[in-house]
Amino acid sequence: MSFKSRFNQKYKDTPNVFGDKPMPIIENALKYVSSGLALDLGVGNGRNTIYLLSRGFRVTGVDMSKEGIALVKERVPKGSDLNLIVSDVLDFETTEKFDFVCAIGLFHFLNIESINKIIKNMKDFTKSAGLNVIAARMTQNYMGDLPHIFVHDELKSYYSTDEDWEILEYKEQGNMHRKVTMLIAQKK
Repeated sequence: MSFKSRFNQKYKDTPNVFGDKPMPIIENALKYVSSGLALDLGVGNGRNTIYLLSRGFRVTGVDMSKEGIALVKERVPKGSDLNLIVSDVLDFETTEKFDFVCAIGLFHFLNIESINKIIKNMKDFTKSAGLNVIAARMTQNYMGDLPHIFVHDELKSYYSTDEDWEILEYKEQGNMHRKVTMLIAQKK
C-alpha cells in the first residue's frame, strides 16, 4: 500500500490520529517568529496548521492526502486565513515567500533525493529572518518501510554548512524505539 493510500485510510478510520496539540517544536518556534505567512508541508490532519492559525498566522497547507485536507477543512472555522492544497509536496511550487515553513513528520516518508529537494525548496520559500521548522524520525516504524531514517546530526548538517542560515534550536530526543530529530533554523 502506498503512503498516500495508507494516510487516506488512516484519516478515514481515525480522523484525530495525531491529536489536537501541535508538536512542541512548533510552539517553541513562535518565540522567534510570532506572525506572518506560514507554509505547512505535509499538513496531515491539521494540528500544527490550526495552532498557527490560532496564533494569527495566514497559513498555506500542502498534503497529498485528500482525506487529511478534508479533515482540516472540517476543523477550521469558516473565514480562516487558510489556503489548502492537495498536492505531493515534491510537486508544490510557489513564488510566495513565507515567514514560517514547517515539515513535521514528513521527511522520513521520503528518499534522500526528495529530502534534498524539499529542504532546498523550504529554504527558497523562506523570507529573510524567516524560519524553517523540521521534525523527523530517527528510528524505523513497526512496519519497517520508512525510506529514510535520520542519523545523528544529519538534519543539522543541512543548515550548519549553509552560511545563509543560523540554527536556533536543534535536538535529538527519544529512545531506541522512537527517536526524533528537531530543528529550528532562521534565514539571515
